[in-house]
Amino acid sequence: MCNRHNKLRHWLCGYVATATLLGAVLLTVKAQAAEAADATDATQVTLKSWLKDQGEEKRPYAVNQQITLYLELATNRWFTAGTRIGQFELPGVMVKQRSELATNFTQRRNGETWSHQRWELTLYPQQSGQFEIPAIAVRATVARPEGGSRQITLTTPPQRFAAALPDPALTVGGRWLSASNLTLSQRWLRSADDHADGGLRVGDAITRTVTASGQDTLSVLIPLLITPLASDGRVQAYPAQARLNDTQERGEYLSTREDQTTYMVQRGGELTLPALELAWWNSQTGQLQTLTLPGQTLQVRHTPASWLAAYWHRLLGVAGGVALLVLALLAIARYYRHHPRPLGWQYGATIWCRQWGAVRVLAYRYLRAKRGWLELSRVSSDPAWQQQQAVFQQDPLYRADALRMGWRLLVRLQRRRGASLGNIRSRLGHIIGWQAALPELTPLTGKPTSADQLSSNANR
Repeated sequence: MCNRHNKLRHWLCGYVATATLLGAVLLTVKAQAAEAADATDATQVTLKSWLKDQGEEKRPYAVNQQITLYLELATNRWFTAGTRIGQFELPGVMVKQRSELATNFTQRRNGETWSHQRWELTLYPQQSGQFEIPAIAVRATVARPEGGSRQITLTTPPQRFAAALPDPALTVGGRWLSASNLTLSQRWLRSADDHADGGLRVGDAITRTVTASGQDTLSVLIPLLITPLASDGRVQAYPAQARLNDTQERGEYLSTREDQTTYMVQRGGELTLPALELAWWNSQTGQLQTLTLPGQTLQVRHTPASWLAAYWHRLLGVAGGVALLVLALLAIARYYRHHPRPLGWQYGATIWCRQWGAVRVLAYRYLRAKRGWLELSRVSSDPAWQQQQAVFQQDPLYRADALRMGWRLLVRLQRRRGASLGNIRSRLGHIIGWQAALPELTPLTGKPTSADQLSSNANR
C-alpha cells in the first residue's frame, strides 16, 4: 500500500510540473504573437486644436464675437467611420457646432499620404472675462494595414482665451451685435394701396418688415430690430414672431433675423413711424459702426366714426357752451319782456330802422343818464367832436355817422368816468345795460331843452 501511494504521489507531481511548463510555454508564445502584431500595425493617429487668431494686430476677442475652435485629426491610413466629438460646457460662452461635416484633405509626409479631418466649433462669449476650454474627447475609427478598423479616442489640451467689451459705448446685453459683415433692409406694405386714391384712413394696416443679415454671428444674438412705439393712441402695434435662420455656404456662416410689426391706425392726423438704428462691432476692421433705416410720416384721414371718437370731448364742450348761450339768451329775452331794453340795443335798432329822430333822442337820453347833461357840445371841446355832433343834429343823417357818433359818445363818456361803479349789482347793470326805471332827473328850469324838442318831434 505504501508503494502504491508513493507512485501516485510521484505521478501527480510530474503531472503538475508538466502542466506548469506547458502553460509557461503557451504564455510566451502569445506574448511574442502580440508583440509581432503591434510591430506590424503601423497605423498612426494625431489630434491637434487651436483657436482662430485675431490677425497681425492680436486684438482681444470681443463679447458676442464668433471665435472658431479648430480640431484636426490626421492618420497615415484612412477614416472608416464617423468621428465623434465629445460635448462640453463653458459657463458664459455659447458653444455651437454649426457644420455637421468636416473638411477633408490629404498631405504627404515622409513619403506617406496622410488623411486629415478638420472640424470647427464656434464659441460666442456672452460676458467679459477669462475662459478655459476643457479637454475635449475625440473618438475616431481608422483602417488597419492587415484589414479591419481600429477605434481610438484622443483628447485635446485645455486652452484659454479672454473676451472684453470692444467699445466703452457698448454694454453687456445692450442692443448691438458683433459680426464681420452686416446688412440692414426694410419693406413697407400698406392696406391703403387698395384704395382708389391711395390715401391712408383710420382702420388701415401698415406692415413694416426689417431684415438683418450678418456673417460670423448667430441669429439669436441679433437684437430686436423694430423698437416699440410710445403709446399715444394713434396706432396699435402687433409684432410677429421673429424669423431666425443660420446657414453655411462655402465655409461662410450667414445668420438672418427678420422682424415684422403690423400697425393698425386708430386715429387720424399725422402719423410718424420713426427711423431705426442698429449698432454693430465690425470684428474684421475692429470698429464700431451704425446702420440706419429711414422712417415715414403719413397723413391719416378720418372716418365719421373715428372723427367722432377723436373729437367727442370737444364737441361736448361746444354743445355745452351753445346750450349755456341759448339759456342765457332766453333768460335775457324773458327779462326784457318786462323791462326796458338797454339804450345801446335801442340805439342800434333805431339806426337799422332809419328812425333818425329816435336815434338823436336816445343819444341825448344816454348823455343825460350818464352825466345829467342836455347838450352834446358839453361832452368835449375838441373841434373834431364839435363838428361831429353838429353833423349828427342835421338832416340827412347816415347810418355811418350815427354809428360813429354813438361809439365816440360811449368812448368819451367812459374816459371821463372817475370813480368805480361800486357794488357788484351796479357793475353788472353797467355791463349789461340795466338802468333804473326812474333815472335821476335834472331840476326843471321852465325852459324847453333841445332834447325835449327832438322828443316831441319824434312823437309827432
